[in-house]
Amino acid sequence: MTVSLNPENFAEGGLIDDVDVTFKECRFDTFDYNGTVDPPVPALKAVMEVDEGDEATQYYSMGSPNDWTPSEDGCNLVAIGKATNIRMSSNGGVFLKALVDAGFPADKLADDISVLDGLQAHMIQVPAPKRAGLKKREREDGREFADTVLVVSEIKTLPWEKSKPKGAPATKKTSAKKTSPKPKAASKDTSGSEDVEGKTTALILGILESEGTVAKKDLPAAIFREAKEDPDRNMMVKTSFDEKFLEGGPWTYEDGVIIPA
Repeated sequence: MTVSLNPENFAEGGLIDDVDVTFKECRFDTFDYNGTVDPPVPALKAVMEVDEGDEATQYYSMGSPNDWTPSEDGCNLVAIGKATNIRMSSNGGVFLKALVDAGFPADKLADDISVLDGLQAHMIQVPAPKRAGLKKREREDGREFADTVLVVSEIKTLPWEKSKPKGAPATKKTSAKKTSPKPKAASKDTSGSEDVEGKTTALILGILESEGTVAKKDLPAAIFREAKEDPDRNMMVKTSFDEKFLEGGPWTYEDGVIIPA
């Protein structure tokens, strides 16, 4: 049995920082933390291109070797124990949760991690979750390692999108003009939250106009598709996750489904 990589299905439980990267290859592997862990633990191995051709490899632990093992091709994480869900407290869980929060469509995360190959994103270090009973690693000079996890903070280009040439001017998506009249908030000439909410509302209205109804879980992919060149795209995706925003829109929102008013 392979495990779902969608954070909605998780169970509770020389660093690079502040850089743009391209994910060249993402596969599951085992990692012994440079000989300090025996047996090696299952991990997500992410090979990233940083800046002009420099390469960095990051390992994200996925849990216990008693629960998971990489598939032969490294694309899947196979259950070999009693566990059925990735724990949110694992580094891999933190990474994948941040990835979806940044706007990666959750429905694209089934069980094949190679779906991330080609992703262009901005990466930052964030504090790792507190883990009771876990002894912190020490450096050779006696100092503790910084307890952080490298995560995606912003998605530049999804793997299935075409990359824009460097230096190409940003252009705003015009698909929202095909929708019914924009709400007043969408016409505000500001960069504040009301403007983002207005543009998000206009996009959702356009999606409803063409598709009839839409499930909340399908909104991130639809917003990425319709506003992929809009500089506020990531904020618009985050806005679409807000239950209060959806419940207050010019539509009916019931049981995770948006229905035209």
